[in-house]
Amino acid sequence: MEFLAPVSFLLAGLLVVGMPIGFAMGIAGTVGLYLIGGLNLALGILSVAPYRNTASWLLTAIPLFILMAEILSASRISSDMFRAANKWVGHLPGGLAVATVFTSAGFGAVSGSSTAATATMARTVAPEAEKYGYDRGMIVGTVAAAGTLSIMIPPSVVLMVYGIITETSIGGLFIAGIVPGVITALSFAGITMAWAGLNPKLAPPVQSHSWRARFASLRELWPVLLLFVFIVAGIYSGAVTVTEAAAVGCFGAILIAVVLLRRMGWRDFMGALERTTRPTAMIFTIIIGAHIFGYFITLTMAPQALVTHVQALEIGPGMVIFFLIVIFVLLGCVMDQLAILILTMPIVFPMVMQLGYSPIWFGILVTKTVEIGLITPPIGMNVFVASSITGVPLKRVFAGVLPFVLAEFAILALIAFFPEIVTVFSGEH
Repeated sequence: MEFLAPVSFLLAGLLVVGMPIGFAMGIAGTVGLYLIGGLNLALGILSVAPYRNTASWLLTAIPLFILMAEILSASRISSDMFRAANKWVGHLPGGLAVATVFTSAGFGAVSGSSTAATATMARTVAPEAEKYGYDRGMIVGTVAAAGTLSIMIPPSVVLMVYGIITETSIGGLFIAGIVPGVITALSFAGITMAWAGLNPKLAPPVQSHSWRARFASLRELWPVLLLFVFIVAGIYSGAVTVTEAAAVGCFGAILIAVVLLRRMGWRDFMGALERTTRPTAMIFTIIIGAHIFGYFITLTMAPQALVTHVQALEIGPGMVIFFLIVIFVLLGCVMDQLAILILTMPIVFPMVMQLGYSPIWFGILVTKTVEIGLITPPIGMNVFVASSITGVPLKRVFAGVLPFVLAEFAILALIAFFPEIVTVFSGEH
């Protein structure tokens, strides 16, 4: 325990100067291992940790899901989704904003990346909303908030990383994320409709479409819908593993883009491969660094000491969860979601399991909590992405996401008080 404080300060210092989280954790963990057991221990861990912690069949799912999303993105499927959603709900109060929410939910089902979904939707929605005279702060705020749906709706990279770190069933996490994701999407849609109803000038009505046009708009979307259903149903039924589902999903995305839609050539495919390598390398670097730092944390006996300390406080398990939620919300305001999970789970997860909570329920709770940080100041990554692409000032975008932030906290409380929302389909009760 005596080396925990200086190594933690070293890690914080490396992060402050801008070092990537994976390298920062790897360096800090190596220094900690050296302080505890000398050069032999540090070199021994370094010689085996990178390969041991990445040579996993399960980890193959991460680049495959990312590639699937990039292929579908290159085929401009997001534009098809938005046009279809607009034809179905565009006539409602705040119809374009409602269409944005449902499109983001659909794109989240094939992307798994919140910032990617936000960037894509910002480019797709902003010009259309401006044409109809929508308030820019409202519509861009909706885009930023709706982008968070990609974190919860499977396949989610954040849920995959949580599952890998905590050795929790990724398939169970994916299934558990569906109901909270649907509730969030419906809540966001309701907010936009109520907002537009109270102030119609913010969201003028758009053209209504016939039922024939609505059903015709689904023509190009059914392959993607079928792909998503196969992934979820296959994992839920046990017919395929998460990795196998990712591989089939990737192959299916290629068929959709090349054969059915005919929108992807060789150059587009190579571009998708190139865009896949960067986030994949980042995630794998983070995993390696996290495990090196995790070895150090384990040797310090910090998790056991934390559990003992919490038990000595004689506070109920509910209060422990409440304080953890507060900590995660505060961290989410200033840190990346993956960084939060990787930094905290080695210490927090054993304590939560000691209290008797479900690892799947806790995973969804943590994911929902850090999700809020994407649209809250001072960082608010989705807000920055949406603002930079559309040119809308940050102040207006933060004002536009405020109602959605309040809804997120309400849904978070719902998940905390009613775990059945998460566990009803996951196999845990």
